[in-house]
Amino acid sequence: MTEILSLVVLAFVALLAIGPRRLPQSLEALWLALTDLRRAQSGQPLLGNLHNARRYWISTKNNIYAGIQILYQVTAHLEELRRRIFFVLIAFGIGFGIAFVFAQPLLGYIIRPVRIIAPTTPAQIPISNYALAEDVQITTTVVQGTETISQTLTLPKGTILPLGLTNTTPVVLKPTELFTVYIQIALIVGFAVSLPVILLQIVFFLRGPKYAAAALNAKEWRAYQATLSPEELAEKTEERAAVYEGLTAQEMRPMYLLTPMAFILFASGVLFTYFLILPSALDFLFSLGGSLVQPLPSLEEYINFALALIFWVGVAFELPLVMFFLARFNVMSARQFAKQWRYAIVIIAVAAAVITPTVDVFNMTLVALPMFGLYLLGIAFAWFARPGVKEPSKKLVNT
Repeated sequence: MTEILSLVVLAFVALLAIGPRRLPQSLEALWLALTDLRRAQSGQPLLGNLHNARRYWISTKNNIYAGIQILYQVTAHLEELRRRIFFVLIAFGIGFGIAFVFAQPLLGYIIRPVRIIAPTTPAQIPISNYALAEDVQITTTVVQGTETISQTLTLPKGTILPLGLTNTTPVVLKPTELFTVYIQIALIVGFAVSLPVILLQIVFFLRGPKYAAAALNAKEWRAYQATLSPEELAEKTEERAAVYEGLTAQEMRPMYLLTPMAFILFASGVLFTYFLILPSALDFLFSLGGSLVQPLPSLEEYINFALALIFWVGVAFELPLVMFFLARFNVMSARQFAKQWRYAIVIIAVAAAVITPTVDVFNMTLVALPMFGLYLLGIAFAWFARPGVKEPSKKLVNT
């Protein structure tokens, strides 16, 4: 899995750095160098240049060369993808920068669910003792009968003071741990802040204009209209309303409503996890040791645990949109979803068991019930997503 992810990242870096137009030829040059290196090692004559190499690859039906040819055919799509990726990176960079500046206040919000848990060790039992390194003066108030007297007391050097806990707070165990946590918070929050832009860019990439006139913005279109004859204007107006390369104009309309809906569902999952699931799970896990142990979680371990739980529950809340698209593209209908509710309960129970970090029924039910509610909402989404039945086009036949 890590190797596949590395190849995907390498492909995106190559696409952004080299560009779609030069990428296929650059890959051909790289493959030529590797081929000539292998031929030189085996004592075979070198191919020398791309012209000879292409003739050799075609004659041997080389699969890598065939894959590179596909890149030549989709150059326009790759240019559009590159453009959209740049917008996503800019939005993510802005979100990351803002989140990193406010990383410390954000950390306070993230560790709040663990700080509100009362220590398991009784308050009157000290967990450690500290010796004063120097004399310390403190002011105290003493009540004698009806009089209140303020006095200054001196605690001499070497006085042993017992230390107790008033709350459960994560501890830092490594010098770089806090900085690493700030980076993690900035990455997750930056992704959440830029999520609307990411979804919108995905929608725009799926749309992909089929005609040049459809790619013009409103200002460019007004300027372009002035240069057209009435016949050309009618033709170009029809092109602007025509089918897109990826999705039709009719298929694109619900996308503009579903994009903010995806963000709302994800944010709902995040809030649900933060206020309900996370405190309940922490309380259950920390109570397993009773008063025998005092949980002091590592900050890095806690952040990994909390952010992973928040993220995956947020993803699970996108279930209605998944059902919408399955119905939209005729994979399953709303009627089929409604009939398979028993299987849905089993799948939701398994998913809740996987997502929930605890094994108690209460926390699993706390996750499963909202997911089943989302499944019912998804049935409604699937009902409205029914693709319309297209009437056969009427064509005039010359007789």
